Amino acid sequence: MQAKLTLLFDPLCGWCYGAQPALAALDAALSPDWTLLPTGLFARPQAMSAERADYFWRNDRRIAEMTGQPFSAAYRERVLADLETPFDSTLATQAWLLIEAARPDAALAALHRIQALRYLDGLPHTPATLAEAAAEFGLDAADFRQRLAAGWPAGAQARLDAARDLMQRHRLQGVPALLAGERVVPGQYLYQPQTLIDHIATLVA
Repeated sequence: MQAKLTLLFDPLCGWCYGAQPALAALDAALSPDWTLLPTGLFARPQAMSAERADYFWRNDRRIAEMTGQPFSAAYRERVLADLETPFDSTLATQAWLLIEAARPDAALAALHRIQALRYLDGLPHTPATLAEAAAEFGLDAADFRQRLAAGWPAGAQARLDAARDLMQRHRLQGVPALLAGERVVPGQYLYQPQTLIDHIATLVA
């Protein structure tokens, strides 16, 4: 039986990025039927400051130690150090929705690529960088930028509402969160690849 999994996420959530190795391993091992739902958790402008940047970096180092996921010097020096650009996942979420609509088979990979733009490549989420990422999935970069400039794509609010409804129904406090059917997968498993695979395999056996 194929596992039916729902991942709740925000592309600017460092812990969501930290879960990438386990999610990728799970995808490779079991080929589950994925539903990815952005929550919009950080989809509003929040002013950056040196204090907030330091807080993020300390948290990022903790994620790196726990998961092995790299947070590059370029990310710290070019993204976190940019105090003029608000912390806001709106554009990254819109970009993911557009890529996912065109390439639903690449939904998880597209999320990972958008995360890597920031945390690994040290690039801000701009129309240009996101269009380049979209081109890696076969989308036309110029057309993608035009659609990105149009704002939230059709159906986006329904996706956000569905994610928030699941969070409320299951009393989830943050992201990432993974559901197998209606069962909430223990959050710590999202950072333990083999444990996660074994747990999901048991549920569908």
